[in-house]
Amino acid sequence: MDATTTFVADVTVALIAGSIAGAASRAARVTPIVGYLAAGIVIGPFTPGYIAHGANLSGLAELGLIFLLFSLGLGFSLRELREGGVAAVLGNLAAMAACAAVVWFAAARFGVVHPLTLGLAFAVSSTAVGVTLLQTLGVLARRPGHLAIGVLIVQDLVAVLILVITSTPASQLTIAGLMLPLARAAIFVAFALTLGATVLHRVFTLALRRAGRDLLVVIFSAVALAAAWLGHLAGLTFEFGAFVAGAVTSEAAGSIMVQNVVRPFRELFVMLFFVSMGTLVDVSSIVANWRIVAFIALIAIGARLLLWSGAGRTVKLANPAALAFSIALLPMGEFNIVLGNASFAAGRLNRAEIAILVGAGMITILVSALAASLGRGKIGRFESDHAESSQARVSDVTIVGYGRVGQTVAAMLVERDVRVVVVEHDAELVRLAQRAGLAATFGDGGDPDVLESVVSNETKVVLTSIPDTAANAAIVRWARARNIEAVVARAARLEEIPRLVDAGALAALVPEIEGARAFGAAVLRALEESAAP
Repeated sequence: MDATTTFVADVTVALIAGSIAGAASRAARVTPIVGYLAAGIVIGPFTPGYIAHGANLSGLAELGLIFLLFSLGLGFSLRELREGGVAAVLGNLAAMAACAAVVWFAAARFGVVHPLTLGLAFAVSSTAVGVTLLQTLGVLARRPGHLAIGVLIVQDLVAVLILVITSTPASQLTIAGLMLPLARAAIFVAFALTLGATVLHRVFTLALRRAGRDLLVVIFSAVALAAAWLGHLAGLTFEFGAFVAGAVTSEAAGSIMVQNVVRPFRELFVMLFFVSMGTLVDVSSIVANWRIVAFIALIAIGARLLLWSGAGRTVKLANPAALAFSIALLPMGEFNIVLGNASFAAGRLNRAEIAILVGAGMITILVSALAASLGRGKIGRFESDHAESSQARVSDVTIVGYGRVGQTVAAMLVERDVRVVVVEHDAELVRLAQRAGLAATFGDGGDPDVLESVVSNETKVVLTSIPDTAANAAIVRWARARNIEAVVARAARLEEIPRLVDAGALAALVPEIEGARAFGAAVLRALEESAAP
């Protein structure tokens, strides 16, 4: 086959294999990352059958990596970082260092060539898998969930610094050689923050108000790729530039809007990234080193549960809540693979060590998923800080978004003794809703898993009031697919109302226009009263 035919064949096989394996993982209630890696192993050069050419997937995998880190950066929030408090941050850093040291020591005892680098790759937890586990355990909107998200954000930030270290060849890891990339990173972040607070904030605000979804995809893709390229030119990495771009974009434009825009093609490239990483895994190496894979996985699991349970206790979580906290921080995932890939490219890990990392990481995901399934509905019941009975989630109306529209509607409904549940991604607004006596869940209203946790068979109406028509249309379709007839949606502009109606909305309203009509009606009444004798 010629080069073009081979490229199309490899991408086609990778997408088919990744889709099947990812769907199987979801059906088994395991993160699709496991399925993507397994698909890569199946089509890789170390297993019989079809063999994908790594060179064909490498470019697409790099794009996937850039968008993955951009998405992780979008999840970075100073507000959530402050939620954890100083004690949680310090305890988290100590637990990360201790976990890395434990794996380093174990790997050295087994004669691993690069035990320190392998230990560093084990220091961080998976944000994507951790949030899913918090939802499963039923504590995402409670104090353990808020603390865990803040800790995961800190870990992502520390992982970016580890990425700078692991992507540097060992020969350059002197004090001076290490300070140079760290200085470059600090300058790059300072420049990005300045640019984000000035030019990008205005550009993003204008784009979110006036641009269609297609143009928004182009704009945010360009930002991610341009930042990755500038990071590379600055002597850092594509991944570092993309993460910083995501964090700056989150502060300048609001992460929930951007995540909904980039999610479809981000998932495509991320799938190709993990499938590509799976092709690097030598199954025979895992089998040949099964003892060290199993031992490191078990010691990492034990250390993580012990260390982060202890960290949870230091911030006065009850034992069941501290256990939920540690289960959410148990699994490895996307950033561990990123660190392993960067270390392999820099000659800091070999193929056998990559196999150990991936094999042990998959075990941590499976164990944490099993633990969360066993603890589903049990751990949350014993959490006393924000105790909520299962009946508190039963509602007549679910409101997605607790901004000014959501707050006004909720107040009107509560006055009439209507049961209301709120979904909001802003922790401050969640607390505001809770102080108002509402059952409030912290999470992205566009995430089907979050919606599943708050919409029950007794839900009669869903109101989605977030200022993002595309996300609202997706929520409308989700609700209608679950036979909820009455869905009221917010449109950003008048011309977007038909889009929401076509999606199945019972009513679609533009708050500014409805407000203007109320003002107009008040003016007309005033005119009539002034004209009366």
